[in-house]
Amino acid sequence: MDYKLSRTQDIDTDMNSKTAMYNKYDPDLVVDIHFNAGGGQGFEVYHSIVGGTSKTLANNINEEVKKIVSSRGIKTKLDSNNRDYFAIIRETEAPAVLLEGGFVDNKKDADFIKKNYKKLAEAYAKGIVKTLGIKEKPYKLPVMDNSGSKKGDANSAVLNLKELLLLAKKIGLHKYGMDKNRCFGDGTLRAVNSLLRQWGYSQNGIAGDNFSKRLHTEIEKKM
Repeated sequence: MDYKLSRTQDIDTDMNSKTAMYNKYDPDLVVDIHFNAGGGQGFEVYHSIVGGTSKTLANNINEEVKKIVSSRGIKTKLDSNNRDYFAIIRETEAPAVLLEGGFVDNKKDADFIKKNYKKLAEAYAKGIVKTLGIKEKPYKLPVMDNSGSKKGDANSAVLNLKELLLLAKKIGLHKYGMDKNRCFGDGTLRAVNSLLRQWGYSQNGIAGDNFSKRLHTEIEKKM
């Protein structure tokens, strides 16, 4: 999915140049991201009085944001001529919305924004993707090792692995005990998958060279 940012630095840009850039780029949607001030609490989104895709986009983003923070809902605002008040909505040719991600002068909102700005951005993205009719592909965790020691193995490599895992348990890297024999059993499997989960990898139950190197590194950090 292609996109264009109106700015990449904390600088002021005039509205005429912004809307001209948007219209030249000719996007499917325009999303203006702001944060509120002046008393209040919660997220809100403004859409065009015309409704249409602008309102659909506002609804879709709002539904995602409501899952993580309180919302004041979707809104419209008129100027003295009963047109859309915000130029970003009124002057752009593509359907547009203006997002107010919370009130920076409200401590609760400000604290949430600082800690969860990535979640807020993800909610915006999900609303945009839904509006465009793009199906989200489920995220698959990367695999650390495709080959190595696995459940049922019984050899010197498994024995060395279990000794490392016992040391890792002793220093608090995981909580699982090892199987009493030389076999890669359920206890070893739980320990391996626990560490893979902590490190952000698929829990495929395989402990190969990459696993051993990472485990050595983590143990050295703790020693």
